[in-house]
Amino acid sequence: MTMDAFITENRQKDREILSDYNLDLELINMMGLEVIDIVPYRNVFRIITQKGMYSLKRVIYSKGEMDFIMSAIDHLKKNGFQNMMEYVRKDDGSIFYEYDGEEYYLTEWVDGRELDYLNPIDLESATHLLTQFHKASQGFEPPVIPDSRNLLGKWTENFKERIYEMNEMKFRALLKRGRTEFDRLYLEFVDMCLDDARRALKLLLDSPYEKLVDKAKEEKGFIHHDYAHHNLLQSFDGKLYILDFDYCAVDIRIHDLGSLIIRNMKKTGWDIDKAMYIIELYDKEIPISSDELKVLVPFFLFPQDFWQISRQYYIERKDWGDRDYLDKMNTKSQYTISRR
Repeated sequence: MTMDAFITENRQKDREILSDYNLDLELINMMGLEVIDIVPYRNVFRIITQKGMYSLKRVIYSKGEMDFIMSAIDHLKKNGFQNMMEYVRKDDGSIFYEYDGEEYYLTEWVDGRELDYLNPIDLESATHLLTQFHKASQGFEPPVIPDSRNLLGKWTENFKERIYEMNEMKFRALLKRGRTEFDRLYLEFVDMCLDDARRALKLLLDSPYEKLVDKAKEEKGFIHHDYAHHNLLQSFDGKLYILDFDYCAVDIRIHDLGSLIIRNMKKTGWDIDKAMYIIELYDKEIPISSDELKVLVPFFLFPQDFWQISRQYYIERKDWGDRDYLDKMNTKSQYTISRR
């Protein structure tokens, strides 16, 4: 079965992930499914069967990371948080199917619509759901926290490392003989972004960040770490779901809140009123301290998007087309200008 026959959207990251699926009849039979159709959707396959619909996903993380993710989901359930898809378990209680050296798992598929952050009602629902998730996450004590999932106390280190990488990428672009349009655009904006990054680092160092880290260690919560609109679903009967816990990690909760605010402000020309509206919604259910507000400032200022697309181009060397890279860099550059 050829993957390209199923992949119709120009979504580079999802295409890369789906192309590695070994979607063979033997795997489907192993799951005991009578398949009617298989449809790609983002980074999963929707399996339509006689008994209903499921989401098929390939495991791309280490065993330690998957144990952490499953422990986090189980912890949420124990604390009464039910706004997640159910995993399909085998007779022995496990969820993983091993095939051709890879592991796969199924979750239930719920039809519905993605939340729209430009819709005030959806935004309110998303913020409320985030507070409920953060409350349920507290008291999390997994047997092991993989280093890749422990972001607590690492913001300063990460800011410094990303500033170093932006400088390194700048020199690479400067030393190039035949510069691409991407190189030229990067060099046009990199100094501005480096200035923002250094200011963000100074603000972080002068902030009560360490106090928040100490508090988070006491509360023992975790974050979703990818609280995007496409990971929030409202079923046709009105129930809200958080999807895709693949990136969940231990960190201060305002990482999630700050990400939600940034995702909204990108769509509204960095409207400060939008940020305040989300903060007020969240604060009604989980009070936000003045220390947290101070730490949000460097989080907003750091040019994360610019650094990320640049890193994908110069360091990771993602196999994307020049046009796609250029379009993304144009978008990220405009974020930098409008955010100032």
